[in-house]
Amino acid sequence: MDRPAPPPPPVSAPEKVEKARAFCGELLRRMGALVELEVRESPEAIGVWVKPLDGNRVEFNSALIEAVQALANRAVNPLAEVRKWVNLEVGGYSEEGDPAVKAMAAQLANTVRRTGQVIALAPMSARERRQLHIALQEAEGVSTRSEGEGIFRQLLVFPDPAKRIVRDER
Repeated sequence: MDRPAPPPPPVSAPEKVEKARAFCGELLRRMGALVELEVRESPEAIGVWVKPLDGNRVEFNSALIEAVQALANRAVNPLAEVRKWVNLEVGGYSEEGDPAVKAMAAQLANTVRRTGQVIALAPMSARERRQLHIALQEAEGVSTRSEGEGIFRQLLVFPDPAKRIVRDER
């Protein structure tokens, strides 16, 4: 039985942006982190960039980033409908995207288009799944969805012949 697709995120949600800023700032402050936050909203998500300041003693490893991001998403999106994803970034490729993820997405899209088969990726973190969903969003002829629960949740990349990207050939 197919579930209906969730509604798209609101294009602008200033109350969610402010809630993300306040929640992340206060949580990190209570942990003893010395950071500067920059929060920006796109039509798809809310980006929270964390810049550790001199004297910061909190190690921002992937487990901590994932945990803060998960909590922020629960705080900002308490109801299942009308979600706007909060994406926490500490250094790295926040604006332009990780080139390795983009390369992997392109290879996955090419394979799915060539074979016509669904590719189910091994279970991965929510952060990694999200990065691939975003990287594959504009890929012609393929779509993505996540299935499963908890640590067994995986990303599916499948053929979608109705998804064509119109390019301006001027």
